[in-house]
Amino acid sequence: MKNSYLHEVASVLKKWRKKIIYADQLKTLIEKIMWPTYSQTKAYKLIYYLKNKWYLISIKKTIFYVKYPEDHISEFLILEDHYWQILHHHCTDFLQTDRYIWWLKALELNFKNLEVPEIVLIVNSTKQSREMITATKSIHFKKYTLKKQNLFKKIQKFTHKVKMGKYSYAIANKELALLECMYNYDSLLDKEMYIATKKLIKKWVQLDIDTIIKIIKLGKHHTSINRLYKIANDVNKPFAEKLGEVIKKYSFFLEV
Repeated sequence: MKNSYLHEVASVLKKWRKKIIYADQLKTLIEKIMWPTYSQTKAYKLIYYLKNKWYLISIKKTIFYVKYPEDHISEFLILEDHYWQILHHHCTDFLQTDRYIWWLKALELNFKNLEVPEIVLIVNSTKQSREMITATKSIHFKKYTLKKQNLFKKIQKFTHKVKMGKYSYAIANKELALLECMYNYDSLLDKEMYIATKKLIKKWVQLDIDTIIKIIKLGKHHTSINRLYKIANDVNKPFAEKLGEVIKKYSFFLEV
C-alpha cells in the first residue's frame, strides 16, 4: 500500500473534519482514491492507519468521528454533540416504520432537557429489541400492545415533533409520557423519575385532564394513573382530586 494513500484520504477527509462519517461512506471515499487497486482488506488496513494516526476516532464499529491529530476532544463530548444524529441514522436504517420516543426521555424533552440518555426507549408498531447505538448508549424498541392488539396508531395521536439540530423526533406528549413513566415505576429505585414527575405535578395546570382521560380509555394505563394519583396526594391535592375523579369514572382504584 502506498504511504500516499493515507495522506490523500486524510486530505479528502478535511470536509468531514469534526463530523461523523459512517463506514460505508468512508469505504466509498477510499475506493475512489485507491481505484483500481482497491480491496476490502486494503480499506480496513487504511482505516486502521487513520485511527492510529488520530485522523479517526471509532465511536462504534461502523461509526467514526473525523479529526486531525492536533484536535483534542473526548469521546464523551463527541457523543454529546452528535448523539441525536447517530440515533436518527440508526432508526432510519433499522426501523422502517413510524416511531416516537417515550418514557422519561420524552418527559424531559417536553421541557427542553436535551441531555443524552444512557438508554432511549422508542415505541413503534413492528419491532421489539434492544440494540447498541454506540459502545455505551443503547436503544430499546418497543411495541405498544394490549391483549395482542397493536395500539400504536391509536396512541400515536398523543405525540408531537421536536427539533434537535436538523433532525425531527416524534415524542410522547406530557400526559402520555407521564403515564408511561408510571408504568414500571419503582419509588425506591426511580428517584430521577420521581423528581421529574413531582415537578410536573406541582405545575399541573400544564397538564390536560381531557388528554389523560382519552389515554386511559384505551385501557392501557390503569396502574399508571393510580401511581400518579398516589404521588399527587403527597405533592398537589387539587390535582390528586382531579385524578381521583378520572379513576372513578374511567378506571378503578388499585393498591400500588
